[in-house]
Amino acid sequence: MIKLATPISHLFEDEDISKIIMSNSDCLECRDRSIESTVENQEVFHCELQPIHEWTNIEFNYLQKIKDTKKDLKLIVFHMASSCDKPIIVNNMFEFGGKEYSREALIENAAKNFLRIKGIFGEGVTIGVENNNYYPTEAYNHITEPEFISKIVYDNGINFLFDIAHAKVTCYNKDINFERYKKSLPLDKMVQIHICSYDIDIEKNYAFDAHNVPDNEELVEVKKLISNYENVKYLTVEYYRDIENLERSLIEVKDLL
Repeated sequence: MIKLATPISHLFEDEDISKIIMSNSDCLECRDRSIESTVENQEVFHCELQPIHEWTNIEFNYLQKIKDTKKDLKLIVFHMASSCDKPIIVNNMFEFGGKEYSREALIENAAKNFLRIKGIFGEGVTIGVENNNYYPTEAYNHITEPEFISKIVYDNGINFLFDIAHAKVTCYNKDINFERYKKSLPLDKMVQIHICSYDIDIEKNYAFDAHNVPDNEELVEVKKLISNYENVKYLTVEYYRDIENLERSLIEVKDLL
């Protein structure tokens, strides 16, 4: 059974709106910014920590807090967002900052960290990583390459969150074919799909993850994916601007099921 997991966003500050969201969702996706939320049915946690980086006990203690407080947790997904440990945000994209990791170091870090992550969450919680979008800076070295993503997933026996918009942004900014790129990702390990529409800055000629309301093209893509890959357990609409468009999108995605 595929569930619709909706992020806990600022929209939940309005009680009436939160009821509308929950009534149109099967469960909720908690994020770092909403970790203190006590609303029920938080089956998914979307964590911004990057297991491909070097970790200390601070990161593992934080994960233990998630394990201890999110009693309904079934899936936790991590970022692989940058190839340096202190990226700087400039014009809404990462620029290089801090320590640079080689491809080999990123892979070694992942192996060490996922071993401990599995020990924290046990067999009852599925673990995954998400594909990030590519922008033309050194901060994105390695991390959007499908071979790298697949190696992290397969070598560590984990699952994959496919963010459609991230993949399309990557393909536009690298000038590569979306279908070819998509099929090179570990889709057979896909447990969750993030759904929204990206946008293009015409003047600067690059695509970016705008978190726009999903359009028909995205819905067609989702339908194709869930028809071809049986491991998908969660669909998530990544749209937060207003309840009217979010509610409509939730209903449209639910209709796909």
